[in-house]
Amino acid sequence: MRTLTALLLLVVLAAAVALCVQNDEGITLTLFAWSVAAPLWLIAVGGYGLGTLSGWAIAGFLKRSWQRVTEPQAR
Repeated sequence: MRTLTALLLLVVLAAAVALCVQNDEGITLTLFAWSVAAPLWLIAVGGYGLGTLSGWAIAGFLKRSWQRVTEPQAR
């Protein structure tokens, strides 16, 4: 299982590196009155990082909720 996980991680990393190398043009990201100009690869890596963090947070929340529901009640 660890080998499969490592292989999947390498594939995702290779795809991210290919994305970074091929997309070096600048773009402007705008949200309401705030805007930032950055290379496309930096925006993509930032979005991936934010998605990873939010995924970990949701997984942790669900794990704690599941443990609270399934543990026996102390009397």
